[in-house]
Amino acid sequence: MKIESTRFGTLEVDEKKVIGFAKGLIGFPEEKSFVMVHHKGSDAVAWLQSTTSPGLALPVVSVHQFGPAYPDVPLDAAAERAGLAGSPEDMAALVVMCASPGTPPTVNLAAPIIVDAATWTGVQTILEGTKYTTREVYVVPAAAALPAEASP
Repeated sequence: MKIESTRFGTLEVDEKKVIGFAKGLIGFPEEKSFVMVHHKGSDAVAWLQSTTSPGLALPVVSVHQFGPAYPDVPLDAAAERAGLAGSPEDMAALVVMCASPGTPPTVNLAAPIIVDAATWTGVQTILEGTKYTTREVYVVPAAAALPAEASP
């Protein structure tokens, strides 16, 4: 399947790798279909590219980069509350990054995106009881990479 992207040009993607978001993403409730684009030059940051809106691509990072301190509340319970009913072993979690010129990049640790890699369905959920915010300063870990097996 071909997807037009303002950032990446025309992309040829496997239809089986399209991630469906029944409720859309926070701030984008009508956007229900995305693909993960691994951008050349960065193993730490990938992009969720809308399949229907060429100008919508969100930079994301894997929560594995934050080590055992994150999340501080169970993601499987949050995923279940949000309607994602897959096995915890099949879940991958991402957070959206914001990188504005002249300011340090931040990540939204309060509302991760959880993807069931077995069904290619996802949700963005707000973590109840977390100490984290929507604007945590992001520091690239020394060996940061999106794990291939956990990355949709």
